[in-house]
Amino acid sequence: MELDDRVSRLEARITELEKEIAELKESKPALYKPYVPPVLPKNSPRAPYTPVGVGKPAAQKHEIKKEKPDWEHLIARVWLPRIFLFVLLIGIIWGFKAAVDGGFLTETMRCILGYAACGAFIFVGFRQQKAKRPLLAQVLFGGSIGIGMLTTFAAHGLYELMSVPVAFIINILFVIAGVAFSHSLRSQPLAMLASAAGVLTPFLLNSDHPSVVFFVVYEALLFISFMIFALARKYAALFYQSFVLLQIAFAIYEWIADGNEKIVAIGILAQQLALLLSIFARTTMTRHQLRLLIPSFALTALWFKLSYSDLTFNVAMLAFFAVYALIAFRFLKKQKEEHKDKAPYALTIASYALLFGLSNFLPAESVPVVLLIEGAAALWLGFVVKSLMQQINGVVIYLIGCILGLDTAFGLMDSIVSMETLIWIVLLVTLGYLIQMVSHYGVGKSTKEALLVLWYGLGIALLTFLTEVTNVLTKDLNTNAQHLIVSAVWVVYSVAVIGYGLKKQIKKARLTGLALLFLTLMKVIFMDLPSVSLLAKAVLFMGLGFIGILLSRFFYNKKD
Repeated sequence: MELDDRVSRLEARITELEKEIAELKESKPALYKPYVPPVLPKNSPRAPYTPVGVGKPAAQKHEIKKEKPDWEHLIARVWLPRIFLFVLLIGIIWGFKAAVDGGFLTETMRCILGYAACGAFIFVGFRQQKAKRPLLAQVLFGGSIGIGMLTTFAAHGLYELMSVPVAFIINILFVIAGVAFSHSLRSQPLAMLASAAGVLTPFLLNSDHPSVVFFVVYEALLFISFMIFALARKYAALFYQSFVLLQIAFAIYEWIADGNEKIVAIGILAQQLALLLSIFARTTMTRHQLRLLIPSFALTALWFKLSYSDLTFNVAMLAFFAVYALIAFRFLKKQKEEHKDKAPYALTIASYALLFGLSNFLPAESVPVVLLIEGAAALWLGFVVKSLMQQINGVVIYLIGCILGLDTAFGLMDSIVSMETLIWIVLLVTLGYLIQMVSHYGVGKSTKEALLVLWYGLGIALLTFLTEVTNVLTKDLNTNAQHLIVSAVWVVYSVAVIGYGLKKQIKKARLTGLALLFLTLMKVIFMDLPSVSLLAKAVLFMGLGFIGILLSRFFYNKKD
């Protein structure tokens, strides 16, 4: 019996151990994976077997070290040749001046030496490029363009050794050479230098009869050429520089040769159209193109306003509105995201084109009405197409309308049927519409704050409008009656606000009505009392006191 008991206890213990081993395998299976030896070729040494999870070193973290700038490279290869090329040019100029003063160099020899120096720089630059020293080659090529154009200017403008067409062609060849050097070395600075040289070329020519048409066509074509080159090579800095330089060139030309602003404005329009067409091309610089589209339109509108009659300006703005509205509609119908990103820019330009055209066409007193309506419509369109840019655009136009409207209508109403009344009505209606829009679409986390601002704005505008109307209706009455009626209107308005808050259970509305009631009391004390009779004072205070006590009753409910 004793032996049987021991055997049974041993069997029970074995069963418990098997259960524990099974549970351990389930909780940590990685430690008990069967070992499968790798298949090794014959006569190859076997690696010692290491059980899984045993003796493995912890994974080392890769530390990302921030590379320190190589000052030797920056100074010796980048800045050293640039600085000392400038030093060399100064030395050459001084030596050249000394040789001229000494009578050793004639005018023709000076120009020959200039072109020889230009050729030497190009030759050495190609040698450096073959030796794979691109930074030094860039400096030499850039110096050759500068020396060549200065020599051409001296030969044409100072010494009269060549005619205007010859000098122009030579300068254009240097510009083309700069573009070729930039393409060969993949250098944006060389392209920027060539662009600046091309823009300056007409100003380096000494012509007795300069042609404004030739100048505008040349500068416009130069901008288009460098814009295409910049988009193809992905040179953002060159793209922006070309845009700015064209505006500067036209401004300088108009300042020097006054009276040609109409033709110059056409050149600005050509730049705007070129940028517009470029956004339809598939490039990797679309965001840069779109950034310049709106400033280009603004500058175009400014040039047309300064250069043409009001009729021409209005027609141009109407054309801009129609074109960009159609483009925006086309982009919105496209399913691709890249096209939808372009729509807000087109909508913005269409909105401002309509704004500029209507502001210039309509009488000044009716402009606020148009701006209020257009701003509200632009904001609604921004909500519909889900464009933050268009929403901001609508808010800006609406605020401009509010400022102009208050400046026109505030305190100037002399009749109920007047433009001032119309401005107030449009302001109140559009504010109510904005409240409805914001409530429906929302503005993210700021929806409550935006609605609060709009409600307070609507309340203040309505109070001001009621005061203006009351003053117009009571202008033929005596002072006592005017003050009594205005204060009564304020009290009725505050009671209405409190009643609305009680009915809709809106605490902020109730508090606003109470604040307005106290404001009415302050108005009576500080503005009405000094100028009304004793009887009017009695009526004012009895009326306010009775209404205040009566309103207090409505703030108690049955539970209280």
